[in-house]
Parts: sequence; C-alpha cells; structure tokens
Amino acid sequence: MKIAVQFGAGNIGRGFMGQLFWEAGYTTCFVEYNSALAAKLNERKQYPLRLLDAYSKQHIDLTITQIHALTTEEVREIAEIFSQADMIATAVGVKNLEQIAPLIAAGVKLRHQEQTSPVDIYLCENLYEAADMLKKAVRQCLDSETAAWAEEHIGFVGTSVARMVPAASGRFGVQDPLFVVADSYHKLAYDGPARRGQEPDIQGMYAVKNFQAEVERKLFTHNLGHAALAYLGYLKGYTYVHEPFDDPELCAIFNGALDETTEALLKRYPDDLDAREHADIRKDVNIRFGNPLIMDTVQRVARDPIRKLGPNDRLIGSAKLCQQYGIFPKRIASICGAALRYDYSEDPEAVKLQAMIREIGVAQTLQQVSGVEPTSAFGQEILNTYDELQKKSMLTPQ
Repeated sequence: MKIAVQFGAGNIGRGFMGQLFWEAGYTTCFVEYNSALAAKLNERKQYPLRLLDAYSKQHIDLTITQIHALTTEEVREIAEIFSQADMIATAVGVKNLEQIAPLIAAGVKLRHQEQTSPVDIYLCENLYEAADMLKKAVRQCLDSETAAWAEEHIGFVGTSVARMVPAASGRFGVQDPLFVVADSYHKLAYDGPARRGQEPDIQGMYAVKNFQAEVERKLFTHNLGHAALAYLGYLKGYTYVHEPFDDPELCAIFNGALDETTEALLKRYPDDLDAREHADIRKDVNIRFGNPLIMDTVQRVARDPIRKLGPNDRLIGSAKLCQQYGIFPKRIASICGAALRYDYSEDPEAVKLQAMIREIGVAQTLQQVSGVEPTSAFGQEILNTYDELQKKSMLTPQ
C-alpha cells in the first residue's frame, strides 16, 4: 500500500493533491488544523470533487476515496504515518509553515530511527522561498545528527501550482462541507534538483531543472494576468474574472501586460523557457481564465492588494523584470493603478490601502507599499493611470 501524507485539507489539499494521490493509487492521510473538517473526512472516508473543464465546457464529478485524516493535535500519530509515507505534501499557506515544522520534525526523527528510505516533501505554497523556509524551521527542531541525516534523506521540494480552486459556495448547487470545485488543469511542476527520494509515480507531476524560471513564469504570466482581470474588472463592475474577456478595453491591457512579461522572461531565461511552449501556456491561460463554469469572483482573485503590490510580487515584480531588459511596462502600470484603486469594503487589506492613500496620498503610498519612486517614469505612469481610472469610461461595463 502506497501512503501519502497531505498537510492541509483545504482548497489545494483536497482540490488538487488529493486527486493526484488518489489517481496514482495512494492512501492519503490529511493532516488538518480544523478538527471539524478532519472529523467529517474520517466519518465519510471520501469527498466529492467537481472539475470544470475549460476546453469541453463540461464538468466532471469525481469521488476521492482511500482517505482519512489526523488533526494537528495528534503529534504521535502524525509522526508514525510520516515515517511510513511514500509521498508528502503541504498546502497550508506560507504563514502556517512554522506551525507544522515540529510535526514534520517528529516524523523526520522517527524515519531516522527506523532508517527509512528517502522521502520528499512537496510544498504547494504560493512563495518561491517556501521550501527553504520550511527546511530551516524543521532543522531548528532537530539535533545535529538527525539534521545531517535529513539533509541526505528528506527533500524539501518547491512546486508551482497553477490549478484554480475557487470557493465552493452554494452557487454550484451543492450543499456539502466537503465539496470542492476546481478547474481541470492537471500539471504540477516541481524543483527537480531538490528531490532526495524517487521520482514521483504520479501523472501530471514533472521536474524542472531551473525552478526559479518556472516560478517566475507562473508569477509573471498566470498571477499577473489574474490580477489584471480582477483589478480592472472590479473597477468596471464585473463579478467574475471571466467577464473581462468580452471587454476589448480590458483585453488589450491584459494581453499587453503579458506581451511585456513574455518578452522579458524569454530574454532572461533563453535556455530554460521555450518561446513556442510559452505561447501555448498563454493560450491555455486565456482559455482557462475565460472559463465561465469556474465563476471565480473578482474579489477573491483581487484580495490582499497590499501584498500583491509588494516590491517583488506579481505586479511590481513583473515591472522590474521588464525594466531590467529595456521594456517599459506601460500595461503593467495600468494594472498597478487599478490595484491602488481597489476599495472593496470587505477586504481588510483593501480598506487599509485606501486609508493609507487618504492619509499620506497615493504617491507616498506607492513608494511605501511597492518601493516605486513616484517621480520615476514607471511611477508617473502608475499615478497617471490612477487618475485616469476616475473617468466614467473605465468605470462602466461596455
């Protein structure tokens, strides 16, 4: 029996990794902080997953079986199953990695004692440095001998998750706390050189030699494009991220921004990124983002604008990449201007951002949040767009 341990039974845990493990014949143990969710998984021993395929415009209903769950309070039991696991993954959110480090360390200690074969921990977290963060936190819980053993036998492997998993609200017509909805994207790139164990026997998982190139491609294509649709779509009153694809004005900004990053990415990674493959990825992104079945809200995709306007995140990071290769990020500046105007009252970070703008002005807010000099050409382009977005033509759906 092949065993997988999945830390986190949320959207990505159940909506992606659970499917991959199930299809590959694993028995999966979810490790979950939410005790009520863990109890429900143990009661049912299965959960429903609906895949919304952008190409066929059909949905596929699956029942994921061969599962059980442990709560994060069950430290000894977690260590025991960790010591037996063939595959391990996390999808807990970057801010929670330090909380699961002692649980992983307990499992590492037991694997060391039992001299179990090497195993890898695949981090499905939305941060390039996530694997290093968890590795460091786990090391701090180990003695020197076990830490040395873990260096050779425990891999901390970053992944690039591109599957979209929107909130499974009642709009999908299913009232079930375990119900998960996702798009049908089935690929998971991972950092090949970081692996210590065997290559995963899981369809869809594949190794890349230059993980940074893969992460930046996702951040500056997938994440940037999603942000464009969300922030610009919000200002025009759209509800879902697929709706701007029927708006020529917003499509021009969306495609223009990805043209800017495409040119920069191919210049930066000529040996790692293929132009034809990248063109295919962009086509796939357009089809999947434009999938009306997903019904992903602009508010969900736009949430936390302060982080997304950070110096190295999808917006400003994209612009920096472009400027490094002599490409002026005009369309990216338009998205940044829209993000600065994101004022959704139920998003605490949006409320905080607007409060900063009222208190110190948009120029100083841009400098503090994004590290962008307001008097620079790029800063001026953002501020000009910010002012232009007050015009009625950008606030009314066409």
